[in-house]
Amino acid sequence: MESKKRVIQIIPYLGLGGAEIMVEHLSVALASNKMDILVVSLYEYHSAITERLEDQKIPILFLNKKKGFDFKVFFRLYKLLKEKKPDAIHTHLFTMPYAIPAAFFAKVPIKVHTVHNIAKEEVGKFGRKINWFCYKFMKVIPVSISPIIKNSIIQEYRLSDNQVPMIYNGINLEECIEKNEYGENNRLIKILHIGRFSEQKNHIGLINSFKLVHEKAPNTVLKLIGTGELEKRIRVRVKELNLESSVEFLGSISNVYPYLNEADIFVLPSLWEGMPISLIEAMGTGVPIVATAVGGIPDMIEDNKTGLLVGINDGKISEALLKLIYDITLQEKLGIAAKVASSRFSSKKMAIKYEMLYK
Repeated sequence: MESKKRVIQIIPYLGLGGAEIMVEHLSVALASNKMDILVVSLYEYHSAITERLEDQKIPILFLNKKKGFDFKVFFRLYKLLKEKKPDAIHTHLFTMPYAIPAAFFAKVPIKVHTVHNIAKEEVGKFGRKINWFCYKFMKVIPVSISPIIKNSIIQEYRLSDNQVPMIYNGINLEECIEKNEYGENNRLIKILHIGRFSEQKNHIGLINSFKLVHEKAPNTVLKLIGTGELEKRIRVRVKELNLESSVEFLGSISNVYPYLNEADIFVLPSLWEGMPISLIEAMGTGVPIVATAVGGIPDMIEDNKTGLLVGINDGKISEALLKLIYDITLQEKLGIAAKVASSRFSSKKMAIKYEMLYK
């Protein structure tokens, strides 16, 4: 009888970000395909993701990394890999400087790294030099999650097309709560955003856009799910624009599907993106979408077919939001089409393609 393939997923922490959610869904799908999965987190961080992984009987190991470069993490990983003898390791975000040398000396045969963002945005300049060395000399397979990210990896690290496989991010679409009704013009219109309060997510631009929307459609409310380093600045901007009664800060939410189901519009005004998990969640729910045409988003959303794509401009974002607010038929059309299109981004499909890389 053939033994189970053993794969170790390595990630910095297990918060509620997109990469972490992708690791959760991938690990669960791989385990359901009879693979032996261990999730290793550099930092100890407990969240809904750790609870869900534990519920699925997927073990988690925290390495208790200290701030800055922690050389002890390399030795802990090396010892772990020598003991577990995995068939493959799969790294995410900035874990390569620790995990890949440890895997090299532990003679792990397959080393995979998912690039979750545009190559230049993934890590700093020094980190990119380490990544380049790992790709060139340590036989690490860089996986892109969209065509634009694939091109950025090829250009940044001077790799050939066939050295960079592309695998779409995926989620368990069966968890999505399908939207079954769309709003009426005379009721409160709920606009939802999910994302960390960071420069990338462009909350200030979103608040400015919502001000323009709210002036023309006062029956609107903006709901923000997430936390982050820019939250205080964003709250100040909300106060400056006298929007305190119309913008709700919901904090970190472990299960976003009820909020997506209740939303009339999902908005994603990011300055750059890879393949955002929140957008897949919105598509899977069937909520109509307004998003900026950056990164991998145009590969996910077809303008005027499965959502509305706009440039990074407060006026353009507000214009698209108003277009949807005033056109319920368009809301329903885009929402249903997005739901159908979401089938491309299932965790089952994602897991099958990663399994092929692990062999």
